[in-house]
Amino acid sequence: MKFEDIYNPIKDDLNLMEKELKGVCGNLSTNYLQEIIEYFFKIPGKRLRPTLALLSAGIVNNNLPKSTHGQLIRFAAGIELMHSASLIHDDVIDGDLFRRGQKTISKIYGKKIAVLVGDVVYSLAFSTIANSLPKEFEKIIVDLTEYMCAAEIIQADNNSPTREIYLNVINGKTALFMSVSCKIAAELAGATKKQITSIEEYGLNLGMAYQIMDDCMDKDINSRLNITVDDAKLYGDRAIDSLNAFEDSSYKISLINLVNFILSLSHAKASAS
Repeated sequence: MKFEDIYNPIKDDLNLMEKELKGVCGNLSTNYLQEIIEYFFKIPGKRLRPTLALLSAGIVNNNLPKSTHGQLIRFAAGIELMHSASLIHDDVIDGDLFRRGQKTISKIYGKKIAVLVGDVVYSLAFSTIANSLPKEFEKIIVDLTEYMCAAEIIQADNNSPTREIYLNVINGKTALFMSVSCKIAAELAGATKKQITSIEEYGLNLGMAYQIMDDCMDKDINSRLNITVDDAKLYGDRAIDSLNAFEDSSYKISLINLVNFILSLSHAKASAS
């Protein structure tokens, strides 16, 4: 199975999201800023968070009214921008020289410019999200940003974290973002309370599994924490179990396959490293 196969039920919506993304980033105040942001997006990532949002909406209702569908596409673009901004800042904090096979913004343009560009992308993200969501969702996004930053601060302040601290950090910096992406999209699609709770749990557990596997691959986990790929599999199993609240569909299959893809691919790389 290829990651692209998971996109199948939402490939048209992902194309619309890409157009929205280009539109948001295509009218900046200076040519220099335009050049830097175009450079960052030159090699796209897997669009994991938009994919989660679009699949989460589809598993609830795959025939949304035009206006709601437009909100969903803008929201998907907004969370991709938000993720991108966090990556730009992470590269500065971590001193990373490469991202997706090309030099980072901080390597080419310097740390000061990279921080400022990250700020601009965050502003584009918040503007796009605010223009896509009903007002009652705004606090969820504000709180998410706070939790993500708090988790990064805790991580930076703990060179030798305990198992509990490590799990709390990845919950805040990765898993919660995925959970919110799923939750808001499902709510836009008209999900019931039970469905919202279930898709939130899916996103949270997927995010925990994803980050644990990523850290295992990069050998970023101290052996004394006793965190292994088996922990990731446990979270992955929980994510799949949470989908029992939904009827079978191509969207549900893709969400299940996404978990299995992350675990199998990452496990293979972790075992080979």
